[in-house]
Parts: sequence; C-alpha cells; structure tokens
Amino acid sequence: MITSEKEKINYNYKKVARFFFYGVSTVFGIVILTGVLNLILLISVAVVYVNTDAGYIQGGNVMEALTQTGSGYELDREMAEEFERENQWAMLLDENGQVIWSIRKPEELEDQYTQSDIARMSKWYLKGYPVQMRAWEDRIMIVGMQKDTMWKYNMEFTISWMDFVKRTILVFFLIDFTWIVALAFLFTRRFTRKRERARIEWIAGISHDIRTPLSMVMGYSDTLEHNGELSEEARQQAAVIRHQSMVMKELISDLNLTSQLEYSMQALRKEAVRPAEIVRSVAVAFLNDAVPGMLEIDVKIDESGEQTIVKADRQLLMRVFRNLINNSVKHGGQTDAVKISISLWKEKRRCHIRFQDNGVGYSEEVLRRLRGRKKEDAAENIRGLEIVRKIILAHGGKIGFGNCEEGGGYCVIALRARGM
Repeated sequence: MITSEKEKINYNYKKVARFFFYGVSTVFGIVILTGVLNLILLISVAVVYVNTDAGYIQGGNVMEALTQTGSGYELDREMAEEFERENQWAMLLDENGQVIWSIRKPEELEDQYTQSDIARMSKWYLKGYPVQMRAWEDRIMIVGMQKDTMWKYNMEFTISWMDFVKRTILVFFLIDFTWIVALAFLFTRRFTRKRERARIEWIAGISHDIRTPLSMVMGYSDTLEHNGELSEEARQQAAVIRHQSMVMKELISDLNLTSQLEYSMQALRKEAVRPAEIVRSVAVAFLNDAVPGMLEIDVKIDESGEQTIVKADRQLLMRVFRNLINNSVKHGGQTDAVKISISLWKEKRRCHIRFQDNGVGYSEEVLRRLRGRKKEDAAENIRGLEIVRKIILAHGGKIGFGNCEEGGGYCVIALRARGM
C-alpha cells in the first residue's frame, strides 16, 4: 500500500506535535517539581521557626513583675520561677549604669557599666551573653540568656549593595530558567533517541527475520527457473519471483543502511582508498552487465585525481557510485542510450567528483528533499540518492545536486584528501 502525501503530512504533523507536547510537558513538569521542592523547603523552614520557642523573657514583663520596696526591688514568684525554668537572668541599671537589682546574674559580669558598654551590648553581646534591653524612664532593664543559645547580629547594608542583590536574584532566576529548559531538552532528546534506537532495532530484527525465508524463496525460484521439465511460462514466472525477491532484499538492505547512517550507528570501516580505482571498477561492472549500445560511461580523471587518496569505507564508497549510476539508468527518463560522465580531480586538499547524465534532470520536489536538512521519508525513486547523501555526510564530505543547463542532472561530491 502506497502512503498518500496527505497521510505523510499528517504523520509528520503528529510526530512534531508529540515531540513538542513531550518537551512542553517536561518543562512544566520540571518547573512544577522545582517549585514544589522549594515550597516544601520554605514551609519546612517556617514550621521549624514557628515551633522553635526562643523562650526569651521580655523586659517589659519583668518590669511589670518588679515591685519597688523600701529596701529595693522585689520580683513576684511566678516571674522568678520563669527565670529558673528558662535558665535566664536579668539586671536593672540606674541612670549612672549601676546595677540596682538582678536575678541569676552571672558572676563574671560587672556591677557598673559605662555608656559605651551599654551601647555595645545593645548591638552585640555582653561578654558572650545574648541580651535584650528595655528602657524604662531613667532605668534600663537587661534580660540575658546563656551563652551559645541565641544568634545575634546587627546588619546594615548600603543601597548599592542591595541593588546588586536585586540584580543577582534576577540573574539567578534566569540561570534557573535556562537550567530547567536545558534539562527538559536533554530529557526530550534522550527520550527521542531511545525511541529512534528502538525503531532501528525493530527494523534490524524484522530484516533479520525476513532474510531466511527470503533466501529460501530466491533459492527455490532459481531452481525452478532453470528446471527444464517445467514449461517456459512457469520458468518465466519463477524468474519474476527471483527478481522481485532480489528487489525486496535490496530494499531491506537500503532500509537498514539508511537508519544506521541517519543516527550515526553505522560503523565506518575506513581505510586508505583511491577514488579513481573505485570509479573505474564500478563503471566497468555496469558496462559489462548492460545491453550493448544502451549505456555509455565516460570517466575523466586528471593527473591530480589519479593518485588522490581518501580515508573512507570502500564498500560504502562503491555503493555511492552504484546508486548514482542505477538512478540514472532507472529514473533518468532518457529516450535513447544512457550517457554518464564522471570527472575526478583534486583541488585544495579535497577530492572532487562530478557525476552527470543525459536524463531529464531532477524535479524541484526531488531537489528540495535532497537539499533539505529536515528529516523526511525518502520517496522510493530517490531512496538511492538519499543513501548517497548520507554516506558522503557520514564521511565528513560535502555533496550537492542540481540540473545542467544543457539538460540532465548532476551530483558534485567533495571528500577530504590525504596529503601526498
């Protein structure tokens, strides 16, 4: 069954849509996951902070619980028990910095403080003790905790530094966004590669399973074709079966090679080869098999190209020239003999090969497919040319297709030549 152009467009549209949907879903998934993780972190910090009771006794509460008597000051029983329970201490200073009352005050602390001492302890610590101060008329109530129980730090920032912080936050936001998009792209690419690898493995498995029965069909059809006891019609039918089996075998081989080249899974067995030798051998093989007078191949190799050496896979390079000649013979559209011209020369450390025929040339649709970089399913009549293009690109070369002004199509190949 031949797939219509509309079905191909629908298939490509669905393929792009699936890829886009997966990419967008991955981006949103990562964004949501990142947001949820950050939210959980913030909530955890907030919950821990709320549930952490500093137990700091407020200086105002102490002043309210403190009663002045004729002999000094007296603290009520409940507040005194709270100081014991929270393991805190307090002292009251008069206008001269003299301690006039205290409870559980550490012995290492003085009983007299200057204005500079009071200023320092209001911002920092008092000999390592975190303290809070509350002014009450001309007196100062100081409530302290034990060492290493409270972090206290006075922070001041310049406006320029705060502006820098704002810009930094914006930069980090952009970095996070870029990271999320990049991660989504990597996941999408990995997913796509897995799908394509599975596709290639499926094609390879099917091809392997088909080879055995196909070989049997070819073998039996060949036997029947040369069986003298059968009628001429039966032998011709067997010949058709054998020929179509060979066509199927070539199609399977092309399918495997195309998939492997497209996803760089074809291991290139590179060696030093002479393109001039390969061109001649392929041309001779075609001329020997062709009907006399129906195929002409003119090979022109100048002195620079004669000794040119490239590092390439010999079998694949031979496949290139066989496919080009086959395409001219089968799809050239010539009304008389097929005439092919092959030129080979070396220029600027590259081996250049120009293949030209006397056919009707390539249609605009064929040229668009051969020149385009988008992945498209190759039509049956250009499958061989698509393989040619992929083989040359796999070797790091350049290739171009076009039509000659005088008629016919051409293909120009450039391969990196080894130094002589």
